[in-house]
Amino acid sequence: MSQFRIVQVGATDVEGARFNGQELHQKLIQRGIESSQVVWRKRGTDDTTYEMFSGALRSKIDQTAAKLERDLSLQSLLSPLAFEFAKHPQFKAADLAHYHLIHTGFFNLMALPGLTQLKPSVWTLHDPWAMTGHCVHPFDCTRWKEGCGSCPSLDNEFSMKRDNTRLMWRIKQLAYCMSDFDLIVCSKWMEGMVKASPLMKKARLHRIPLGVDLNAFQPGDSQAKKQKLGVYPGNLVVALRATTSIYKGLPHAIECLRKLDTKQPLTILTFNQKGLFEEFFGKYQIIDLGWLESTEEMIDAYQSADIFLMPSEGESFGMMAVEAMACGKPSIIFDGTALPETTFAPEYGVSVRKGDSDALAHALKGLLENESKRLSLGEKGRKLAVQHYGEKEYVDRVIALYTDVLARRGSKASAGGKSASPLA
Repeated sequence: MSQFRIVQVGATDVEGARFNGQELHQKLIQRGIESSQVVWRKRGTDDTTYEMFSGALRSKIDQTAAKLERDLSLQSLLSPLAFEFAKHPQFKAADLAHYHLIHTGFFNLMALPGLTQLKPSVWTLHDPWAMTGHCVHPFDCTRWKEGCGSCPSLDNEFSMKRDNTRLMWRIKQLAYCMSDFDLIVCSKWMEGMVKASPLMKKARLHRIPLGVDLNAFQPGDSQAKKQKLGVYPGNLVVALRATTSIYKGLPHAIECLRKLDTKQPLTILTFNQKGLFEEFFGKYQIIDLGWLESTEEMIDAYQSADIFLMPSEGESFGMMAVEAMACGKPSIIFDGTALPETTFAPEYGVSVRKGDSDALAHALKGLLENESKRLSLGEKGRKLAVQHYGEKEYVDRVIALYTDVLARRGSKASAGGKSASPLA
């Protein structure tokens, strides 16, 4: 197998490892490819993952740039350290750089032109932020197609004190125009946004759905996992992500449970934040698992569930819905995001009108009281996950893209001096 060197670049490693480059980096190493990961903040112990910078000076510069950006209503623009990334040993040794979540404040968009000229570059867009004047998801707003400005939702993540959305939109336009990168998106929904974005006219676009380890995420002994997690005997389990993020639909989930009319004993099993469903104590059993670091804990939770509730209003792919599918669990979702596509609704997922908590409660009641439908949808979901979301196929497609990008650029490894030849 011919060799090349890849560096994965992002904000952190352990948190969100399934989509921030960490797991991809590890899978590349297992394939015999030289890979490293460089992150702004390292939380794990992987010895091939490195911090971009360290020390008290880094922290001071980081805090100062972040404060200035908040005060001036700018985003990912004032940190000088991103320009120094070109000197990092892992960047210098790499044949190709793959960027992931670079919009969390540590990066500088104006460093992108220089970095992408130095190394063949791939950038995975995990959300639409790169195409908007400030927000991670524009919801029903279409001003991102026109240059932003007069923003109707400055409080949305990432918020601005004053409306600099047109300025940020134009800065992104300038940065991308001077850059040379290939874009990966994970869904047709995101592909449509990129094609509609005036900012991305120059981008070479590739749709590569994320993959999961189907040998790990698979149907299991649901009763045994319920017992392990302390679910009351006879209860059905509705699993969901509990977070106050405006994109994940917490108010709709709460309103759905308020309106739910069922005699079926129920356990609400949550991941992420704790204490958000306390009002239902006494009506339902509440098990708050909090933030789950390990894959094993996530699989236990999915396998214990009977239904996965995911009323996100902003979702560019929906990794948790795919993981639930792989574990044979039916999902209930909203229209208007990537989720109906990702879950193959209505063949597998149950999709209702976005923001309609009445429809959400009706769909939930229907699945809770129809065991055969739950099981049938779960079986179909597992088959679809095997057909479309295999981890091996995902890594194969990413490697093929790396090979094509390197061949097109005709690049040579900056440090090693060898040709970046395609994989055999």
